[in-house]
Amino acid sequence: MKRFTDEVLPDYSLKARMKDMPKVDDTMSLLTAINCIVVIAEGEALSDEFHKAAKDYLKFLADRQELNEMQALLFAILVEKSAAGSSVEVSDIARFLCVNNVKMLHYRHCLDELVKLGLVRKMKTRFGKIEYSVPDEVVDRIVDNQPYHRKSLASADGIEFFQNFYDITHLRFEEEISAEQMVDEVMRLFRENPNNTFVKAVTSKKLTALEMVVLGQFCRHLVLNGKKVLGSEHFTFFFEEQHERYRFFRTLSEGTHRLIRKKFIEKAFDDGFENSDEYSLTDSCRKWLLKGFDVKVPETVDSSVLRSDAIAEKSLFFSDNVQRQMETFASLISEKNFQAICTRLKEKGLRQGFACLFYGAPGTGKTESVLQLARQSGRDIMQVNVSEIKDKWVGNSEKNIKAVFDRYRMLVRQSERAPILLFNEADAVIGKRLTNVSRSVDKMENSIQNIILQEMESLEGIMIATTNLEENFDSAFERRFLYKVKFERPLPEQRCRIWQSLIPMLSDDAALSLATKYDFSGGQIENVARKCGVESVLYGDDAVTEQLIDRLCSEESIAKKSVRIGFGV
Repeated sequence: MKRFTDEVLPDYSLKARMKDMPKVDDTMSLLTAINCIVVIAEGEALSDEFHKAAKDYLKFLADRQELNEMQALLFAILVEKSAAGSSVEVSDIARFLCVNNVKMLHYRHCLDELVKLGLVRKMKTRFGKIEYSVPDEVVDRIVDNQPYHRKSLASADGIEFFQNFYDITHLRFEEEISAEQMVDEVMRLFRENPNNTFVKAVTSKKLTALEMVVLGQFCRHLVLNGKKVLGSEHFTFFFEEQHERYRFFRTLSEGTHRLIRKKFIEKAFDDGFENSDEYSLTDSCRKWLLKGFDVKVPETVDSSVLRSDAIAEKSLFFSDNVQRQMETFASLISEKNFQAICTRLKEKGLRQGFACLFYGAPGTGKTESVLQLARQSGRDIMQVNVSEIKDKWVGNSEKNIKAVFDRYRMLVRQSERAPILLFNEADAVIGKRLTNVSRSVDKMENSIQNIILQEMESLEGIMIATTNLEENFDSAFERRFLYKVKFERPLPEQRCRIWQSLIPMLSDDAALSLATKYDFSGGQIENVARKCGVESVLYGDDAVTEQLIDRLCSEESIAKKSVRIGFGV
């Protein structure tokens, strides 16, 4: 029986490996040259014998692929490893060659050059290790005996340019290239398209490469997808290191990132409230970067904004004093006068914002007056829901009220005509501030008011607040409101006109009788008119009689009966 020690081991010496090696000539393929290099190199520790034996094969591969000989050797080894479907660390190459890891550090620049040429991809694993691999498209070219060269990124038009941008960033998203390689490739895209209007714009500013890539991501989504607002998930993969990612998003959230400070990007808003996790290009930046691109920016649905053209016309009747004040304010905010007045105030160093308070009893036309002013002046209304501002968590309410004014400033910048900022039923936020407070809720109330007072000092635009509780009005707000209009309950003459405007079938005598008999506000008269409309639909126009109207008026009034409390006989 033959013993194991009697086995004749195969001869793996370099001389034996060279025995059947093909000679280098014009018929040799790239794949054959790479195979020869790999067979010769294994375990040879980059010796003189190896260089002598592999010289012709290395030169053949280097010439065909436009590399130096060391780059050709590393490329051949990486092709060998990638053919097995695995990524390679520098230590793997060192073991293959039988050299120590320190010696391999001398050749890391060769690996980096292969990465730049697109022949190799470099990735950092989640455990922090650097790995290299050869892309499938490179292997395919080698198999077809064709040298691989990166495709040109010169783009025929803007669509192709941003498609190329997407291809690069998507490779990073799929973790096929490193963040560094993504930035390098985008910079190559810029270099190969110097006449692209976006490239001209973004490279004209002193921005870092990463900042330019971030702006490119916004523009790519707008041009290709019509997407205006991007969340953090669209940028997370831009970073290799966790601390870099954290710093980027923290500065965005705090509003201290340079792209925000330079007014290139801004926080997005959802239903009037700031969304801390979504961002968009500022209007001016978008127009500047995408000048020449036919980009249709999607309108964001914002339930906090009421368009002026959606407001129905309605007649209002006031006392002579209120009518005069309303006409003055309407003239002020008309587009014809508003810009001229703001310019004049700016020249004199005076504040350019206009804040107005409408106060008085419920149903006297305060809110409707704001609507009609907006309709007449063609100004949209940004409505503030006070109940949504207040949050049970300490600090959130203050952030919400700041977000309201941030949102309004953005709307002013984006709108042809400055919209109206409306705090309707603002009793809860402009009431008297509390003193000697200790509860967190009371402190929050005071903080909200202080923020509003500060914002009113720097207001640029038009703000209107309505309130029913004039007695509880904080005096600190009095100076901030340039116009203060008191809406009083209508006099009989005005009530008569309101009755006839809402129920035209009433005769002069009937309208006067109702106006005299019932001390109604305009809102109460409108309630009766609406009930008449219901009766007309249900039972026909003939059902609406003066007797019915009188009965509905009686039902509208809630009698206040005095109740005696205590002991009685």
